[in-house]
Amino acid sequence: MKLQLIVSLVCLVCLVLASALSAQDDPIVTGTEKVVRLCSKNLPAEVDVQAYLATGQVALTNGLQGEAARPVAGPAPAPYPQVVVWQKGIEQLGPTSVTCDGMWFINGNLWQPHKIALALWKIRIPEPSQRLASEFDRDLTLSLWVDSNEDKAWGSNERVFNESFNIYGWFPNTWSCLEIWYLTCFDIPNTSSFGQQSGGGVTKYETKLWARCAISYDDVDVSPAGQFLFGEVEDYRFNYFEIRYPQKYKG
Repeated sequence: MKLQLIVSLVCLVCLVLASALSAQDDPIVTGTEKVVRLCSKNLPAEVDVQAYLATGQVALTNGLQGEAARPVAGPAPAPYPQVVVWQKGIEQLGPTSVTCDGMWFINGNLWQPHKIALALWKIRIPEPSQRLASEFDRDLTLSLWVDSNEDKAWGSNERVFNESFNIYGWFPNTWSCLEIWYLTCFDIPNTSSFGQQSGGGVTKYETKLWARCAISYDDVDVSPAGQFLFGEVEDYRFNYFEIRYPQKYKG
């Protein structure tokens, strides 16, 4: 009887040890995804900033109609220049660093000159719990160019947006992912092609314009061509139209 009791106790101890060892192989959840919403200071009054910061919804009035839309994704075809980003998986636009998925636009499928375009940048920092605050001493810079003269390139004068901000304060942390939403705006430019139109009646010009968006780290002078170390570049094609009336129709 004593021998059977000893054997039973030994078996029980073995089962407890086996369960403990097995539990060590289970994944340990150390954090959750974190979304931080930010915005430019120069957003028009038509944007309900408080609603956006609270819920992520962009509420618009006075002509800025529409839902968040994503135009045709790039990359822009040749002869548009390519950009080499050596570490684009660290600070990236959207869920992945290999597709154009980090930008959302209001009225982005139908641009009109002299109106406001709203752009919502979604910046993703994978595995922020493995990053040190000292890695983000410098600013992140958002830049956007529009090929308004349609010469298959982006000149320095075609940069319609450039803004920097710092994310140092969110590190260190235990989140599994940090996603930053940044709502910005810019004036939709004229196209040079419209000047080639002639005639005295109503003139309408329609085309498709390519825009290049870039997020860079510690590089406020990032170029739409060439290379840089950290960040990502995404291209989008927009439908663009402009209508002009003869002088006598202007009120």
